[in-house]
Amino acid sequence: MNSGAFKSSVGRCAFVGKFSVLSLFLVLSPAVFAASSNAQFETYIFNICNTPGLGSTVSTMCANAFPGGPFGSYGTVNVSTNLGIANADSGAALRKKKGIRELRDEQKDQPEKGASADGGGWGFLLTPQYGRSNRTETDFENGYQANLKGLVAGLDYRFSDSFVFGATLGQTRDNATFLNGAGSLKTGNNTINLYSTWMPSENTSVDGYLGYGNLSFDSQRLVVFGPIILGMASGNTTGKQVLAGMSVSYQKDIGRINLSPFINLDYIKTSITGYSESGTTLMELHYSDRSTISFTSSLGARVSSSYGYDWGALQPSMRLAAVHEFQNNAKQIYNELVITPGIGLLVSTDAPDRNYLNLGLGVSAALNGGTQLFLDYDKRAQDKLLSSWAVSAGVLVGF
Repeated sequence: MNSGAFKSSVGRCAFVGKFSVLSLFLVLSPAVFAASSNAQFETYIFNICNTPGLGSTVSTMCANAFPGGPFGSYGTVNVSTNLGIANADSGAALRKKKGIRELRDEQKDQPEKGASADGGGWGFLLTPQYGRSNRTETDFENGYQANLKGLVAGLDYRFSDSFVFGATLGQTRDNATFLNGAGSLKTGNNTINLYSTWMPSENTSVDGYLGYGNLSFDSQRLVVFGPIILGMASGNTTGKQVLAGMSVSYQKDIGRINLSPFINLDYIKTSITGYSESGTTLMELHYSDRSTISFTSSLGARVSSSYGYDWGALQPSMRLAAVHEFQNNAKQIYNELVITPGIGLLVSTDAPDRNYLNLGLGVSAALNGGTQLFLDYDKRAQDKLLSSWAVSAGVLVGF
């Protein structure tokens, strides 16, 4: 069997093995505003309550917010002013994106033993996924803990020894709980992705992808203002994502060790539809339309080794990549009370940590007859704001 044909056949679906996780984690990081923004919100409410002629509903809110009068004592302020979809952080998304490519590389250089998957041009992939992330609280944004579950199915076709084209459908669901009892956010993402792999030489691979995702959000925000106002503000909205990227890698055998340096470029644009919260506190917020763009590069290498057995072949691997974020800048987000349209508040978000590391471990097994099994672990490290990890397992069948 031609080794180039083998590499393209056994690695084709694995390129997209964790694709839906990257797109969801991008919107998993809503800006939940903490200490300094709560102080801003306090001043914002104070100024509204000192503006005459805003109506009886505003007067009721002000009487509850400042029971001793606008200049009286009103105790604790804890409004979590922008718990909701205030900003889309690209953090964990990029971590999982590297896992997709690295898994595809793991499959590409399996030894021929157990590699009869090239008996047919089609490949089918099914992989469940689980991940967790933690964000540090700052003056601008509250922290959170989140867990994600996903499932991806992929199908592709090998047109030649050097070219593969395919598509995936993915669904992911995430539950995030914000620190200090600030609330929660449930996020869903349904994705479709097209991808291809081209091998201009036996040791060189060029991968590309283009994807689209439909997003849904359901949020609960705790509102506490003074001794009287206490309640939950609920919100829901939708969004969309456009994703694109490419990767170039080169493989070199050094004895039993395979060394594969790579460089990746990835672009994700997330757009979120504006929405208004509902509740009984009279401090429900309206959020305007917003969007964010993430553009990253990552430079790294993967090291693997293959071991042949009677039943097939086993390949453990490890990898390291340095990631740089070029965009996803800090923003000022415009919000306003639902009861006072046109009177808004600008609050700031954190800038991302622009340089961090992606670490990974994996093992894959190519069974006699063409079926392949894999298990993969990825971790985001050296990021001052976000830490995350994810595990995926799956099966790849050629026919």
